[in-house]
Amino acid sequence: MAPPARRPRPVPDGATLRAVVDRIVRVPDRFRSFTSTAADAARHFGIDEGLLTALTDEGLPCGGAGGAGGASGAGGAGMSGGSDGSGGVRYDQLDLANASLSLTLPSARFMAMRGWSAALRTAAGAHGAATYAVDVLPACPPGAGEHGCRSLASAELRAQPGFTGPAGGPFTLTRQVRAQPAQVHPELAELTGLVADVHFHYLPAGLRNDVGFLRDARLGDCGLVATHLAGEASRLGLTARRSFGLFLSAPYSIAHSWLDVRLDGRWVSFDPHLLKLLTGWGLLPAAEWPAHRSIGEGAWRLADHEFVLATHDGAETPLSFPTRVLAGSI
Repeated sequence: MAPPARRPRPVPDGATLRAVVDRIVRVPDRFRSFTSTAADAARHFGIDEGLLTALTDEGLPCGGAGGAGGASGAGGAGMSGGSDGSGGVRYDQLDLANASLSLTLPSARFMAMRGWSAALRTAAGAHGAATYAVDVLPACPPGAGEHGCRSLASAELRAQPGFTGPAGGPFTLTRQVRAQPAQVHPELAELTGLVADVHFHYLPAGLRNDVGFLRDARLGDCGLVATHLAGEASRLGLTARRSFGLFLSAPYSIAHSWLDVRLDGRWVSFDPHLLKLLTGWGLLPAAEWPAHRSIGEGAWRLADHEFVLATHDGAETPLSFPTRVLAGSI
């Protein structure tokens, strides 16, 4: 017996869709590549054809087959031609990702964000010490089994304390964390309040370090917000730095960027942008997680800025970080 057909999700009201599209179009068209079909939108971002048509009617940027064009608000024209991936309207992948996240649609990115709340709760309530072993696993592209896969750890990754692994992988990072429960720091309320109206947004590479864009568009990812706050901290008499690394959590850690502030002689990690996102979704209780609460000792700094940790057959590829807590941890 065939499973019942999945019912289309109700399309959000026009005001909600207009707000989503308004944020998306703040990114200049020159950063877009129209390569994703309607089928891609449904498969990877949970945006079915009815919702995609409604977003397009509200002005979601789109273009013709092959990635050309820069039209907005095509009114769904050519949608049927694009739904099977053979032609018609195309969309920018980051635009679709941002629409999906804003509407909390089921997607890999949204599920990863849900995992953040569990990781923060775990880190905040940790006591004693724990030793984490994090595997750094480059993804094998389709057909990789037909040849000898070879992973290569970057020089920056190999230089990290706790790195082990042969030349071709697998690679592991090991770190002991002595838990310090996440604390609220009211003295940072002014600093973290500077991004209270900044909306979380996946950004193209050309904007990820553009603080001027954040100031004007009020959009940013965690890395750009950390860059902005690190620059503003000195004006408020604070010592701060931007950090990139891993947020440790079993069974999977997460690559991330955040802000460190020097308090009482030690660096304390903060991410007001992420906390605002998670409390706004109800994934963390807002009363317990104000923007000026630290994110705990699970934030393992690897560098100031993002770097390529490992490659597969010489090419960058998505990474996963399976993580286990070693026996003997307290």
